[in-house]
Amino acid sequence: MILKNLIILILFSFTVVVSFAQRGKDGAKIVSTTEVVNAYTMLTADANAGATSITVTNSALSTNFSNPLAQGDLIMIYQVQGASVEDTIASPNINSSKFYTTWGRITNYNNAGNYELVQVASVPNTTTINLDCPLSLSYTASDRVLIIRVPRYTTLTINNGGNLTATAWNATSGGVLAVEVLGQTTINAGGKIDVTGLGFRGGTALTTSFSTVYGGLRYADANQAEGAEKGEGIAGDQSIYATFNAGGAGYCRGAAANAGGGGNAHNAGGGGGANAGNINNWNDGVGNPDISNANYITAWNLEPVLSSTTTSSGGGRGGYSILRNNRNELTEAPGNTNWGGDNRRIAGGLGGRPLDYSTGKIFMGGGGGAGDGDNAYATDGGNGGGIIFLSTYADITGAGKIIAHGANGVDINPGSAGFGQLAGGDAPGGAGGGGTIILKTTGNVTVTDSIAANGGNGGNQVLVAGVFASIDEGEGPGGGGGGGYIAISAGTPNRFANGGINGVTNSPFVSQFPPNGATMGGVGLPNETINSFDIIVNNDSTCSNSTATLNASLTGTAPSGTIIEWFDAQFNGNLVNTGTSFTTPILTANTTYWVRACPAPYLIPVTAYVVPCNFPVAALSASDSTICINDCISFTDLSIGTPTSWSWYFFGSSTPTSSQQNPTNICYPTAGTFDVALVASNSAGSDSIFMNNFITVNPLPTVVASNDTTICNGSSATISASGASSYSWDNGLGAGQSHTVNPTTTTTYVVTGTDANGCQ
Repeated sequence: MILKNLIILILFSFTVVVSFAQRGKDGAKIVSTTEVVNAYTMLTADANAGATSITVTNSALSTNFSNPLAQGDLIMIYQVQGASVEDTIASPNINSSKFYTTWGRITNYNNAGNYELVQVASVPNTTTINLDCPLSLSYTASDRVLIIRVPRYTTLTINNGGNLTATAWNATSGGVLAVEVLGQTTINAGGKIDVTGLGFRGGTALTTSFSTVYGGLRYADANQAEGAEKGEGIAGDQSIYATFNAGGAGYCRGAAANAGGGGNAHNAGGGGGANAGNINNWNDGVGNPDISNANYITAWNLEPVLSSTTTSSGGGRGGYSILRNNRNELTEAPGNTNWGGDNRRIAGGLGGRPLDYSTGKIFMGGGGGAGDGDNAYATDGGNGGGIIFLSTYADITGAGKIIAHGANGVDINPGSAGFGQLAGGDAPGGAGGGGTIILKTTGNVTVTDSIAANGGNGGNQVLVAGVFASIDEGEGPGGGGGGGYIAISAGTPNRFANGGINGVTNSPFVSQFPPNGATMGGVGLPNETINSFDIIVNNDSTCSNSTATLNASLTGTAPSGTIIEWFDAQFNGNLVNTGTSFTTPILTANTTYWVRACPAPYLIPVTAYVVPCNFPVAALSASDSTICINDCISFTDLSIGTPTSWSWYFFGSSTPTSSQQNPTNICYPTAGTFDVALVASNSAGSDSIFMNNFITVNPLPTVVASNDTTICNGSSATISASGASSYSWDNGLGAGQSHTVNPTTTTTYVVTGTDANGCQ
């Protein structure tokens, strides 16, 4: 390795770690109010890995920006949905077994969750965007692929009262907040980055009186009389569920991937949505029982499908179906006909499934299922949390918040009831699953307030009796949302992805057990890691009509197979080299080249400066660079610019320094690899060159000859040697490891051994 430093008035050789014409192009950003900074469009044609062009609905992407999308801007491509699930409808006796909970099981993620950031090479028309780097992954346009314009700030500051957020996901835009920051990101106390409730949508409850069945058994159905609407997740929403089973599957308790199931008829609570967690512990979507009270433990242990010790990842389950009799919830199990109504059956929406993050995909939090109802009091499921994606090249710090919680299931709270009437007699929705927070940075994350993607809380039921009326029923509350996903590149801030708590009912008929079958969501994955990397370049200087050597390297952890590429222009340039260094053609003027390392979405300039050569540029050579112990070599000064003095440094030599222009007889008494340095100077300045491990000194072989031998006159003896690669004997014997000799007088034979390095 050669390291050069120009020690003159103007220093032209330096390392560049910040820049540039793309990163930071949108300047410094200060957020003091609620702001959305992204623009969204949709992919309209499939895009496969390796593609350098995509087709979109509208390539302008100018919302929240001062100019349309252009060369050097940044976009994020993110496939929202498209997972395949088991969608066979079944209607078993849901109180008697756990069968058929496989409805909604993910059979193939396909391209759902794929994402990448790419720099724009050009925007040739209103529906085409050309890309600088080829796509790393593939995307299916029919499965809702967002194209998100990402601002490129120099610094980002969020002040007290500032809220950097996104629009809510609506099937064509929103749900994702993505920002690139070249310098420091500061979130001050009272400021936040917040996408709570902006992810997958919760199921919508009926808002009018409607006749629903009793004893609804289905996990999926097209008939809303059988149960409430499921939440949205990576398998789709109502428009996509309608295509399942050739008859539709948008209602009832089955959990479609990470979406919470709707409460079954009659009046069961909605299940909580999900995002991350232990994918091997979904446990049929039953959630996590609240065991904070001894009575609760007793009640849970009456269930046939869970107990007080059950744990589950993903969303929480919705509460039981309607009861109308005041029985003892600590002695009579759910499903007993003594409860009246719909017998307080285990019919709540199942909690959504945790998703697999092991392949690098990311997801929004699943929507909670709606509560079932027939009296226009049922409520929606909560929306899942959205996605926060910060790509930064310095620290993320401050005392503010970064949050992507799932929204709570909507409470039933009518406030008042008419004369002789009971209000609130339907089931509330389940909560949304926590979202995703990705802090991809080459700096450190030192945010002191919360970084959290918790599941929302299940909806509560508040029954209100009017004058001369009483509360004579109870319904199932909503299940809690599952926790989300948080990954950072460096730092140890506090991170949380807790499951949300279940809702409760105020029905006096289950006053000892207000969860009434609703469970909490499971914990997500808050302590994950994401790799990041950056490109560092080294400018160089050279004399006119000379070449220059430019260097680049990667810092951090780049994806396997990442290659450094050199171009002669920022855009549409010619590829002139690959690798960590590039020797330019002969130059007569300052020349800038551009370095990229896909998938990094930027190019970095690196410049060769052409300077007057009235100062020296150090260079040297040696008569040999691989020698043996005690060998001596000569060095030659090859410096240009007419130096008048020289300072040589021979590490490991018996002559450690010299001021001669061309030192000779430099000897090395020990084995090893040694550096050589030269400082060449004149009245204009100095230049140094440091040759790392330039001289290799090999050890001498240890030759062992056979022992002295006594023979009779006329007899022969065999003499041999070992310890070398080849041997030379005197007395006319020549080469060979051994010889048979028959001297007539006492004779001494001398052998010289030579090893593989030529040392002897």
